[in-house]
Amino acid sequence: MPIQEILSAVAEAFSAYRREFARGKCASELFAPFQSVLNARLGKHKIVYDYLLGADTVNIDGQTSGSYIPREGDTVLMDISVGVGGVWCDVCRTFFVGEPTEEQTEVFNLALASLREGARALGAGAAASEVYFAANRPYREAGRSLVHHAGHRIGTAPLLQPQFLEGSDTPLSVGEYYTVETGLYSGFGLRLENDYILTENGAEDLFEELLPLKIEEYILK
Repeated sequence: MPIQEILSAVAEAFSAYRREFARGKCASELFAPFQSVLNARLGKHKIVYDYLLGADTVNIDGQTSGSYIPREGDTVLMDISVGVGGVWCDVCRTFFVGEPTEEQTEVFNLALASLREGARALGAGAAASEVYFAANRPYREAGRSLVHHAGHRIGTAPLLQPQFLEGSDTPLSVGEYYTVETGLYSGFGLRLENDYILTENGAEDLFEELLPLKIEEYILK
């Protein structure tokens, strides 16, 4: 199955999560519509994910207890890797329970700027570290820092080498799939991640058109 078809299903699943969100439901109940879309669209598939809500989002990865009921002001971090027939995607979106605060909006915009800078650094022959430094630049200018990799190669697994880290000089290759992954985790966690294919003309974003990064699209009411 082409990665674009998998990503389309994941985008639809994210949309179902937002549409079916209801106050008073627990985390596991809220996740059910997401999984239902994947089951219907993809049939047999594998899924690996971080699903963190509220205070747990500062932990960066893991899963919040299924019994947790989201509260006003929470962020909901959903980092989703889905594989079908040996082809994997890896994308992340963060939702806001209620209107985002001024600080949440500021962090979303910083993460978005970081994602854009990292994506611009994707290029044939570019070192993996160049993507890391580009993605970290908006954070450094704001007196902050990226605390994990800035993305990695994907394809036959949800995470392949190289990872975009400060010390990696591995060059990027045309025809390969990569992610740019960026976030901040202080007081609350927020992460964004898109998938790209590297072409002779640069990186083609495979997820943005399916699920645009406009903050108003990630408010849970």
